[in-house]
Amino acid sequence: MFHLLNQEYFSNLEREKLKFGIQLILSELYKIILIYSLAYLLDCIVPTLIAHISFFLLRQVCFGYHFSNLYVCIGTSIITFPIAVKLIASYYNMISGTLLYIIFGVSLILIYMLAPKGTEKHPLINQNHKKYLRKKMMFRVFLIFGIFCIVNFDVKVFIAYGVLVETIMLIAQSIKGEFYYEMDEC
Repeated sequence: MFHLLNQEYFSNLEREKLKFGIQLILSELYKIILIYSLAYLLDCIVPTLIAHISFFLLRQVCFGYHFSNLYVCIGTSIITFPIAVKLIASYYNMISGTLLYIIFGVSLILIYMLAPKGTEKHPLINQNHKKYLRKKMMFRVFLIFGIFCIVNFDVKVFIAYGVLVETIMLIAQSIKGEFYYEMDEC
């Protein structure tokens, strides 16, 4: 695949960007295959998908903590999604509706207060970038909230879990340290 990068009309910078993009795609594909293979084995693909989509929709615009290496990220993702989701799926009927709404509401409030949270790997470049991400974040928060309001309790549990995971990533990044335009008001 990388031989395609040696085209003479690509500059060195373009080749490096393409190489990085391909490596990123392969890395993400590897994580997805591992996570959903385990979810399949644990018989929790749909709940994992719901939680993962809720998390990912926010993660793209909220950022938050990133692990230092791929293997820690993969291990944490496996524990966080298929394994934890399987446990939640086994015991979610023990969760009261009131507790679920409180967790979901507090998570959304914290996301509103903390996000976007830049990292060394994904910094907030400037105020315009931060404002752009906040607008996208607010749209996605309202979208997730709207979906949460109309789906049944079984689905709400996994949406709330995905949102909670992103909230934890934002809190972890806040504790670790802030990067770039974090302290400036939008």
